[in-house]
Amino acid sequence: ISGTPKILEGAPSVSKPADVLSGSGVASFVQKAGVYEDNIEALSKNIATSIYGETFAASMTNTIYRTRLLEGVVGGVNLANDACFNNAGTDIAQQFQQVARIIKSRDGLQAKRDAFYVSIGGFDTHSDNGPVLTNLLSQIDDSISCFASEMKSQGVWSNVTVISASEFGRTLTSNGLGTDHAWGGNHFIAGGSVAGGRIHGQYPDDLTEDGILNIGRGRLIPTTSWEGVWKGIAEWFGVETQDMDKVLPNLQNFATNIFNAADLFE
Repeated sequence: ISGTPKILEGAPSVSKPADVLSGSGVASFVQKAGVYEDNIEALSKNIATSIYGETFAASMTNTIYRTRLLEGVVGGVNLANDACFNNAGTDIAQQFQQVARIIKSRDGLQAKRDAFYVSIGGFDTHSDNGPVLTNLLSQIDDSISCFASEMKSQGVWSNVTVISASEFGRTLTSNGLGTDHAWGGNHFIAGGSVAGGRIHGQYPDDLTEDGILNIGRGRLIPTTSWEGVWKGIAEWFGVETQDMDKVLPNLQNFATNIFNAADLFE
C-alpha cells in the first residue's frame, strides 16, 4: 500500500511481485500516459531476443493485468467503517482503508493469505519535545481502531495480525530539543487471535548510564531480535518448520527471546 519496501521483495524468480496501491486506491498510469496503455501492452507482447527485454516485458504485462484486476475488483468496494477512516483524514488511515478493501475483496482476487505494508513517517524527532510524537501516535491509534472495527464487521479480525516495525529507535535522553537515533525500541502486535496484555522480551534492569545495555545517551542494545518475533508470526501464518530457515535465514544466530505461535497467539 505504501511503496515497494524490501520486506515485500522476497526471493528473485520465486516470490510473486507485490501489488502497489496508493492510499487513494489502485495506482495506474498517469493520465497522459494512460492513453497509450493499449499500445504499451501490445509492444510488451512482442518476444524479445534478450532475457532482460523479456523480463521487462513480462513485468510490464503483469503490471497492467494486475492493475485492471485490482481496479475491477477493489475499485467499487464500500466498507461498513468508511466514515471512520474518512473522518480520521490522515494518510495512514487511507492506507488501512485500502487494506480493508482488499481483504473484503479476497474472494474476487482469489487470495488465501496476504501480507500488507503501510507506513507513516515523521518520527525522526531531533527537535520535538513531545507534540509531534503524540500526534503521530494518535494517527496510528485512530487508524488501527477503524481497521479493527472494520475487520470485526467483516468477521475476519481473528484472521488478521498487525505488527509495527522500524529500522531504528530513539534515545532515552534528550538532546535538548528532542531525541536522537538509537537502537532498541518498543513495538506492538495486535489482532483478534493475539494473546493480548503481555509484554514479551526482556525489560532492562537498569535504564541509567551504568546499565549494561546502555551504550551511552540512552541508546539501549536490543534484547530481542526481529527474527524472534517473526518466527511466531510466521508459524501463525502457516510457514512449516522445515521452511523456517528459508523464511528467516538469520534465526539461527539468536538463542534467546525466540517466540513460537503459542507464545503470541491464543
